[in-house]
Amino acid sequence: MKRTFLSIIALCSVLAASACTSFIISGKATPSGQPMMFKHRDTGELNNRIAHFQGDKYAFIGLMNSPTLDGEVWSGMNEAGFCIMNTASYNLRNDQYDCKMDREGELMYHALGNCANLSDFEQWLETYPKPWGVEANFGIIDAQGGAAYYEMNNDTWIKYDVNDEANGYRVVTNFSFAGRYEDYEGYERYLTASAIMSENFSHEKEMTAIDAINLFSRQYRHELLGWNHTAENAPEYTVDQDFIPRRITSAVVCFEGVKVGENPMHTIMWTALGYPACAVAIPLMMQKNHLPYYMLAREKNAKQGTGLHSEMCDASLQIKDNWVFPLKISNGKRYLNTQVVLRGVEGKPSLLSCTHKVEQQILDDFIPLYQQWTEGALSDQVFFKLYDQIAKKWMKTYNSTFKPYL
Repeated sequence: MKRTFLSIIALCSVLAASACTSFIISGKATPSGQPMMFKHRDTGELNNRIAHFQGDKYAFIGLMNSPTLDGEVWSGMNEAGFCIMNTASYNLRNDQYDCKMDREGELMYHALGNCANLSDFEQWLETYPKPWGVEANFGIIDAQGGAAYYEMNNDTWIKYDVNDEANGYRVVTNFSFAGRYEDYEGYERYLTASAIMSENFSHEKEMTAIDAINLFSRQYRHELLGWNHTAENAPEYTVDQDFIPRRITSAVVCFEGVKVGENPMHTIMWTALGYPACAVAIPLMMQKNHLPYYMLAREKNAKQGTGLHSEMCDASLQIKDNWVFPLKISNGKRYLNTQVVLRGVEGKPSLLSCTHKVEQQILDDFIPLYQQWTEGALSDQVFFKLYDQIAKKWMKTYNSTFKPYL
């Protein structure tokens, strides 16, 4: 049994370090008629932040690698309600182009500045210079009922319309269904995410963004091995291998789209910067001057260094490094302290209990205000004035709640 377990771990360790887990739910399958798109981001650059840009046609906000100044985002939404994200694929490329790869961030940056819907995106691709420098799965939802994945190579794409899915959703990790079966990667996480979705998605009950983040980004579940670590059964440490949340997780983004005919500016980009167990999801909207300061670069005109970091991401990564992955010698970085995440240590509350406490405050503050705004009881001006006031205190609430770990 032990030998079998070690063999599985060895096999899994060859998988790519950069990985993501995602899903899209069609608006046709939700009680509200609103689509949802989720991305759990794993990557080599753990310092992430939010930034606002003016594109060729549309303004947009996007998730960035903090050291990057401009020209790429790793998910985002624009003022037309067009939302895009990606997961890397490792089994799709079949061309001989000698070109720079991993340019998905550039493609999404330009798509957000030029596209309002799926049709725009498909037409825009015809004019976007090839080779594209991508091998990836791109997910898109829009304000006109569109919801689809695109498996894309350097010069071709295949579309999967989520509105046509029998169960109303599609789960995607780091392989493309049209690609080579022997090169599937992220399959373990695909099994876990598919099981979570199958057990929790309902056409009768709305799945909120916070529900999605808790279910997918804060569960230590491994479907292949039959593991599901909880406060009751988790060991003090476990191997950080093929859970959805990983040491290389940098952010989680969940887009709550709008119903056809609704104002696309009501689209929400819930964003948790850093490690999900000690990062809280902040609701962001498409207003340049109304993005919480702690989600942006610390210094407005910074060109390099920590001035480009976000305060929220820095705090989450500090807790992760000191408490979730505290072992700094030998292979220590491979071992996750599940006790501190799920049960707490040294008289301190669990990290997840702290996260839930802060997010409950965010929900209590934001949801009633947002509902008044979308129902027409508040003007844009009044809504964003009140939003700024409540959003400002969320960072203070985070710092006070996580004080035992900071």
